[in-house]
Amino acid sequence: MKIDKSLHDDYAVLTLKGEFDTFYCPALMQEVETLVERGVNHLVLDLRLVKFINSTALGAVIKAHKRCRADGGDLVVAQPSPFVREVIRKVGIDKLIAMHDTEQDAIKAIIKHLNQKELAGDAPVDSEKVLIAFPDDTRNKMVGGGKKTKSLVGTMANVDGSRVQFFWNGQKAGFSADQAKQLFFAGGDVQLKFQVKMIKKSFFELVATVDAVEPAGDSGVRITGKFKKVPESDREALSQFAADMAFLKNQLPGS
Repeated sequence: MKIDKSLHDDYAVLTLKGEFDTFYCPALMQEVETLVERGVNHLVLDLRLVKFINSTALGAVIKAHKRCRADGGDLVVAQPSPFVREVIRKVGIDKLIAMHDTEQDAIKAIIKHLNQKELAGDAPVDSEKVLIAFPDDTRNKMVGGGKKTKSLVGTMANVDGSRVQFFWNGQKAGFSADQAKQLFFAGGDVQLKFQVKMIKKSFFELVATVDAVEPAGDSGVRITGKFKKVPESDREALSQFAADMAFLKNQLPGS
């Protein structure tokens, strides 16, 4: 069996070719694990070219689905061959994993899940930009700042009254993901300036202490932090925003 991989911004398509039996299960799981660790946890499994699949391979598909779900993502099956479709339905796996007639339909389902995820939990801010600066000279110099503080540009992901999550990709600045972790180390403070247009026209300017740094793509990292000394008006506005987004998410079809 051969696995072809097509990477997109927020998801990947894995096209399997040949006979999918016990021997190839580790290859699939390794591919899925590598993608999830890179922050790609929404996958389309295209099975149109799979001539045969055995029970162990079916188990691997279920494990891959659970692995994506455990990381907040999803895995769907696209255009299975007649043999694979019959086996999946006979075993009842289609009740656990969504199966779509075309790859386009599968991608639409993945994008829908991504959009619903963006309205979940700690309320997201629709990929708004965030200006990031470091209060210490050492890190400021690392990013090319001299006597003046230099700001990096990241992308917001989630925010509420006490926490924030954002992405930064250092590829253009020549930083690898490992080097980015040196900038955003746990316990270090970062100065953030961002907007949440639905609740405030002006910018929030807050300091956060980094809690966690995770890889996200080839040179990217996802940073989670706790705010320090948030003005009460800002805390109330961001908390209300998070609560409103959680409510809206529950009203969406399929939630």
